[in-house]
Amino acid sequence: MWLIEGGTRAGRRARGGEGPKLRGPHWDPRAIADSEEIELISLADLRPTQMAVGMRAVAAKRKKVERHLASGRKLRRYLEKRPVPAVLGPGESHFILDHHHLSLALWQHDVDEVFVRIVSDLSDLPKRQFLNAMTAIGWLHNYDANGRRICPSRLPKTIDQLQPDAYRDLAWSVREAGGFRKTDTPFSEFAWANLFRERIPAALVARDFRTAHERAMTLARSHAARSLPGFVRRAA
Repeated sequence: MWLIEGGTRAGRRARGGEGPKLRGPHWDPRAIADSEEIELISLADLRPTQMAVGMRAVAAKRKKVERHLASGRKLRRYLEKRPVPAVLGPGESHFILDHHHLSLALWQHDVDEVFVRIVSDLSDLPKRQFLNAMTAIGWLHNYDANGRRICPSRLPKTIDQLQPDAYRDLAWSVREAGGFRKTDTPFSEFAWANLFRERIPAALVARDFRTAHERAMTLARSHAARSLPGFVRRAA
């Protein structure tokens, strides 16, 4: 098991504070960057806010993590630059809003802790009200690995319970290739995954990922994708 060298809290939440101000279904990256509410948290205590991830994307994160495993200090610096944004929920559970792929990659490498940045404290809400609020704001992606809507209470309780979604991998590969831009909109890549899910057969994705990727790149440039977050407008 890996523990971050100097595994103490890098910061403490000011109890009773409201945290950074947030705007609709987006978080303000400047507010998060300025926040001092950073803690070292056990990966086992992180609560996902989505059901699925792309396993190719996780494998790519694993390779990046591997380059920092030789030294506890090196790993610490790597993770300090990539704090996981989280909302405090009932029982002060940490519901993470991003970095699900990185968190699973760390879990698979037996890293025990990660830096977490608290972006909002909703721990005073009862569980049902909390889940309703998170859903209304857009901070929960309550869909399964096949894109079907589920009850928020069915989301994984721990990082290792995340499920594979090949279309989420397809969206990741298209973004990596410049097919669309990364945005601050939570779960935006699932919108792209669902576009590809509707138009590219699952059998093709499983059998010939490269061809599926090429079709997805064409779709990303099409009129069907114009309303999606991160769409890249190209000169006529």
